[in-house]
Amino acid sequence: MEGVLSDGMCRCCASEGSFKDFQVPYQWMGAEEIYANMLKDCFDLTLSISEEINNGGICEVCITQLRNACNFKRQVQKTEEKFKRKMEESSFKTDSIKMEVTRFDDDDSNMSADEFSSQEYEVPIKVEKLDEKPRKRQAAAKASTSKAKKSKASAETSVKRTDDEPKRKRKKKKSDVSATPERIEHRVNLTSILQFSNASPFRDKTMRGFSCLYCAKHFQTIEELRVHTAQQSEKDKINTMLDYKLSYNPIKLDITDLCCNVCNYSMKDLNELKEHLVVDHNKIIHKNIKDIILPFRLENGQNFTCVICSVVHISFKNLYHHMSSHYRNYCCKKCGAGYITIAALRKHGKTHYQGNFPCDFCEKTYTSLTKKRNHEKGVHTSGWLRNKCPHCPEIFVSYYDRSEHLVKVHNETRVIYPCNACNKIYKKKFELNRHIRHHHLQQRSFLCDKCNAKFFSKRGLVDHMTRHTGGENCSCDVCGKAFSRMRTLREHMKVHEDDKRFQCEVCKKTFMQKSSLKSHVKLHQDDLDIFKEFDDVKHLIDDREMTLKQIAAENKKKALAEKVKNQFL
Repeated sequence: MEGVLSDGMCRCCASEGSFKDFQVPYQWMGAEEIYANMLKDCFDLTLSISEEINNGGICEVCITQLRNACNFKRQVQKTEEKFKRKMEESSFKTDSIKMEVTRFDDDDSNMSADEFSSQEYEVPIKVEKLDEKPRKRQAAAKASTSKAKKSKASAETSVKRTDDEPKRKRKKKKSDVSATPERIEHRVNLTSILQFSNASPFRDKTMRGFSCLYCAKHFQTIEELRVHTAQQSEKDKINTMLDYKLSYNPIKLDITDLCCNVCNYSMKDLNELKEHLVVDHNKIIHKNIKDIILPFRLENGQNFTCVICSVVHISFKNLYHHMSSHYRNYCCKKCGAGYITIAALRKHGKTHYQGNFPCDFCEKTYTSLTKKRNHEKGVHTSGWLRNKCPHCPEIFVSYYDRSEHLVKVHNETRVIYPCNACNKIYKKKFELNRHIRHHHLQQRSFLCDKCNAKFFSKRGLVDHMTRHTGGENCSCDVCGKAFSRMRTLREHMKVHEDDKRFQCEVCKKTFMQKSSLKSHVKLHQDDLDIFKEFDDVKHLIDDREMTLKQIAAENKKKALAEKVKNQFL
């Protein structure tokens, strides 16, 4: 049963928000948990209940701490039971038998069990009580290959190991920082899954393909990676598991056609496999820990569908970020965002550092260091190094400009991005991604807090908010006209500046506004139908909407390219 309380207080840390009811049973990793009972069992605390006010609930952070406390209590109880069993076993032992070797032939450098049991050795047996003070034990010294040591050993009937004998210096092992109880349990779970199922682990999915978890080699298809993974030795797999930093990198598993290696029973998901290994095969799977093993079903390496909620994503990167919504192991206290690992949460926490961070190359100022670095990386620094032509010294502002240059100047094949759901084709990947999110996935991530209306973009939400707030009341300094949005005022100022940046590709006529250009292009529809055989005009017809967006941007990019190029060169 799932339920949350609105406008309540966490009964464990007094924070305000919407939390889970501490009296309602919830499912966690196949086990039922009631937080009020867990508090009673672990700390002997009974939370008071009121009939007049809201009883509140318990937040996710406190739930995690409560689980850890209960797990620790069970761990101590199990350890105590093991210790009691050892005490009971030792109470049955009353006498111990010691064997002392009083005489041996020093020529026998290698004493096997058969030689030692021959009749030429007399071995007296002593019986000592356990409560007696133990004596120093005598041991036979190993015969050395040196002749001097042999002659010395022959003159003695027995050789005692003295305290003066030099001891071997043991190298101190570096403390394994990652060997905490929780991480050990993670490794046990992962080892059980990999050993008793056909799940295939991988490190990441990039433009180079799928990278192997054990050796970091890249493969274009997931089938090639599966074959390669099956050829890895058990020793390499174990060493990788011991060295893998689970706190920074969650484990990614391909569970396509998942089945048990013991009985070949097919599984629909990872949770069913875990339950099957525990119940049917008595394997060890720790359930009361934060799960960092992420399941993916990568059929032919192109299916980016979430195995939990069946939401389709346009890339593996988007799918991986989406998994944080299902594995909220660590939550940001400022914004509530959930993350799989503590390292991801720490990285996110840096985005909340507020201040004034001016750009080192231009006059722009940003409120966070992350925004400033993203701006410099995308506009000023690495963008220029990344978008350099490989055939000539030309440098471009964007990857798209570089691609257009390679097509027109160096006669390379144009890169296109077709939509798999419809017949539309795009020249820019981000436009394809936007098209899929907008038309096929219909993602509306921006929510109005006044009327709960959802919008695709932030601009759409800002435009909608003018209905509730009445707008910004921006007035023109030249003619006095008032506008509800600053963006509308900027469009209006083009009338006074005579800024005609939108040009018709057919007749070269210029316009101040994009809407005016769109209306004008419709007049050329008949002419465009006549000249379809020309590639340039045909391209305009097939991709008219995209072309209109690029007309204004091309001149602006060229001017910006010249300006920045002069700064660098």
